[in-house]
Amino acid sequence: MIKAVLRKLLSPVLRYRGDAPDLYLSFDDGPHPVVTPQVLDALDQAGVKATFFMIGQEMERHPALVTEVRARGHAIALHGFTHRHCADMGWREQLDDLRRMRAVAARFGVRLRSYRPAYGELSVLRIGWCLLNRVKIVMWSFETRDSFVQQAAELEARVTPQALTDGDILLFHDDTPVTAQALPRLLDNARAAGLRFGVLETV
Repeated sequence: MIKAVLRKLLSPVLRYRGDAPDLYLSFDDGPHPVVTPQVLDALDQAGVKATFFMIGQEMERHPALVTEVRARGHAIALHGFTHRHCADMGWREQLDDLRRMRAVAARFGVRLRSYRPAYGELSVLRIGWCLLNRVKIVMWSFETRDSFVQQAAELEARVTPQALTDGDILLFHDDTPVTAQALPRLLDNARAAGLRFGVLETV
């Protein structure tokens, strides 16, 4: 009962799964000067669009990549200004991080519609801020664990069409070399299985 009430109250804010039968690719922690271009090339070759949850600091460090991601037709969302554990931040630091994130988005002309907190860690302040600012918190339903594998083959064995469910939001990282190495095979396998990909910002 309590879970049902919370789900109803937070439904305008939280999304753990997509709203359509498509799969949704999401990439966290970029932009990265080496890996992000490789990921973009793999997506282009497969004709697939994705959502990039960018860290504000990295956007400031690599502004040309922010422009490149957008120019290639992908969606940009935010992943905080820094990438710190919620427990390591007081409420003032959390609020400052959210405000700086919003300021960076505005400078790049990014409409702040979606936000994914670092490590997926939520707090009352973060949820409240997103409610007040009409920002949807987008989590994930399938964790690829690409940051924890050493070889592309390991990632390919984990992310198979059989392991995925309609509407899954897949969590990848575009600062992880193995992700860029495995992505072409992963996308080929998905297409061969008849799977489709949507963009989170459009649903």
